[in-house]
Amino acid sequence: MDISKPMSRPFIRSFPSFRVMAVVSAGLFLAACAPMTPPPGSSEPRSEPAPAPEPEVRSTPLSTPDIQEEALPTDRQEESSEPATSPAVLALVEQADQRRESGDLAGAQSTLERAVQIEPSNARLWLDLAQLRLAQNQPEQAEQLALRAVEHARDNRTLSAAWQLVAKARRAQGDEAGAREAEERAGSESARRAEGARAA
Repeated sequence: MDISKPMSRPFIRSFPSFRVMAVVSAGLFLAACAPMTPPPGSSEPRSEPAPAPEPEVRSTPLSTPDIQEEALPTDRQEESSEPATSPAVLALVEQADQRRESGDLAGAQSTLERAVQIEPSNARLWLDLAQLRLAQNQPEQAEQLALRAVEHARDNRTLSAAWQLVAKARRAQGDEAGAREAEERAGSESARRAEGARAA
């Protein structure tokens, strides 16, 4: 082979392509070896600041006004002029009520009579005895016992109730005139009691 002859054209044309490939390979190698740096603007995610704590709202309980209920007058208060009943008499009255409810009228009568012996000036006891006698169909004795209640009554309420019972006993005996008279007295006592309540 004669070396003095010039190189063929195909070999000369392929030389630039080889250089390009070498440059590209070197660039890729450098890019692979370069440290990975985050792109600008893509810094690590910042933690959002914690929201400020809301101010504590203290709830104060509503103060309810003290409402004092007005005490309503009871039968005991209205009958304050009557003497206080002893515990022994109260027990006898309760026992008499139980016997009367069970139908033992005779036992109830004897029990009330014992209570009257302890407190003979208790008008309510005489009224209870009078009602019991009227239930036993003994209107005459009922009238007498009711009149004893009238005698010992110390307030208008008891006095009016006693006259009403007298009227029932007299009407049961056929004494209509006497019954009306007793009812008038009971009504006058009721009216007097109402006037006293209005004045108070």
